[in-house]
Amino acid sequence: MSYEKEAFFKICHDAKPAKSSYVSLYANQPYFGGPEEGGWWGHDTVLVAYYECVNDGEAQAVLAMVHGEAARMSRDAKDDFNRACAAECEWLEARGLDDDFLPEVNGEESYWATIENQPGEHVSEGSRRYE
Repeated sequence: MSYEKEAFFKICHDAKPAKSSYVSLYANQPYFGGPEEGGWWGHDTVLVAYYECVNDGEAQAVLAMVHGEAARMSRDAKDDFNRACAAECEWLEARGLDDDFLPEVNGEESYWATIENQPGEHVSEGSRRYE
């Protein structure tokens, strides 16, 4: 530790080292994988946005606010998905077609937030093979 840092920590006993934290917003994006076993689905987890916080205390406060927004975004995504499904059903009925006419749906997105040391730690891609 440098002389300056040592002197600072000697004077300021409760000082905490500078360390950024990130509040990250993620989306789980579902996909239809294939028709095996009656159909199977997976999901990718993508980083939507992140916010750099100067310490864990700020990150906790920001996360509390983002959790509410993520829940609202998930509800909105579910409502949008349900409306799209209803519109597709009405379209099929108007034409006398059965539900095999359209491809399988992927499902609605969902959103969630977390605190990370680096943005994107939870990004993942689901398997595109039936297992």
